[in-house]
Amino acid sequence: MDEHLAGLLGLDLDDAQTSAAVSDVDAVMMLIETLVKHRKACRITQKQVAQAMETTQSAVSDLERLGGDPRLSTLMRYARAVGMAVAIRPHVVGEPVLSTDSWEPLAQSAEPVPVAGRRRGAA
Repeated sequence: MDEHLAGLLGLDLDDAQTSAAVSDVDAVMMLIETLVKHRKACRITQKQVAQAMETTQSAVSDLERLGGDPRLSTLMRYARAVGMAVAIRPHVVGEPVLSTDSWEPLAQSAEPVPVAGRRRGAA
C-alpha cells in the first residue's frame, strides 16, 4: 500500500500487525487482478464466469472491482471458472514456504488441532 494512502486512512505501516494486514489485502488484490487479467486474455465474459459459478454477472463484476473482501471459496470458484486454480500454502511467518508434498494433514496426524475460543468457526 502506498504510504500516502496509508496516512490518509490513518494506518501506521510501522505497526507489525497493521503491516501484516495490509500485506494480506495486497495479496488478495493481486490474486484478483491476476484472475481478471487471465479471464480477459482468454476472452471469457463476466456472464460466462457467472454461469460457471452459478451466480449473477453483477456479483462477478462486484468481485472484480476489488472493493470487498471475498471468501476464499468464492475466489477458488472464480479461478476454476476461468480455467485456473488457487494454491493455498500455509507456513510459519519468517520461515520458507514448504512444498505441499511435505504436508501432513492434521486430521491424519497425532497432533491436536488448536481451536481458538474452544469452537471451530467458518472462515
